[in-house]
Amino acid sequence: MFDTSRWISVGELADAFSPDGNTPPSTDDLAGRTLHLHLENGRVIEHRFETGTRLSWEIAAGEGQGRAAEETYFATKVREGIYFLDFIKHLEWATTVTLLLDLNQGIATALTGRLPDEPEGTGSLAERLARGQELTAVSATFLSGALNVPFTAETPRHAPTEDLVGRRVEYTYSPTERYEHIYLNENFYTWHCLRGSEKGLADTDRCHYYKLAENLYFFVWREKIVPTLGAVVVDFDRMRTGGKIFGYQSGGSGELTNFPVGARARLLNITRQD
Repeated sequence: MFDTSRWISVGELADAFSPDGNTPPSTDDLAGRTLHLHLENGRVIEHRFETGTRLSWEIAAGEGQGRAAEETYFATKVREGIYFLDFIKHLEWATTVTLLLDLNQGIATALTGRLPDEPEGTGSLAERLARGQELTAVSATFLSGALNVPFTAETPRHAPTEDLVGRRVEYTYSPTERYEHIYLNENFYTWHCLRGSEKGLADTDRCHYYKLAENLYFFVWREKIVPTLGAVVVDFDRMRTGGKIFGYQSGGSGELTNFPVGARARLLNITRQD
């Protein structure tokens, strides 16, 4: 019988998901391009895609102007003109950047995710509640942006949505790994491992939903038991997902793992709450 008291590390999860997974293929469509991301907070960040896996970024305006670095990234083509792009930001503690680039509308949604360091990650859930903190110590910051033009009040955005609320969806990540998600409300969802390395485990965690296009959603979750940030695009036309999972390779703070994931989706039911 599976030991439901054992919560595996994100590194172990990566190992379990990798064989024969349903992860979408990477793309080098962005190679050779330069995009200036004008964020709603006034920052302008130049992204130069040197190859299909290497990019250089520099803050051209706003807070931190002049900061620059080179990173290794991976990108997938979500739909024609829409890309999911992700990298670890090595200048900062346990931080990743995820960009949803919508070349059709000339806009982007930027997610900056951060794992807790050791002091932040210690203490019980009751202690976090007593301090008025969220149960999860994983943070997520979302910003809207425009591509190659200034961001204005008229710039379209990928808006938060409640379209997924009430849906129960089964996700098959590989021949051995299968989960179900129940999207409870605009702030929380429940995950349950039906088959695989976490079989029998389940929890309810903080989440975020953004609508990218018709039947296309950006779904982000932040786990509290094992510090984890997940970010995927769910396409209900193709019934497929693609994205990443980010966490510490093993127990506490230390080596990072940030691996691409994807799944076949199956809608199980929809429950409407009046």
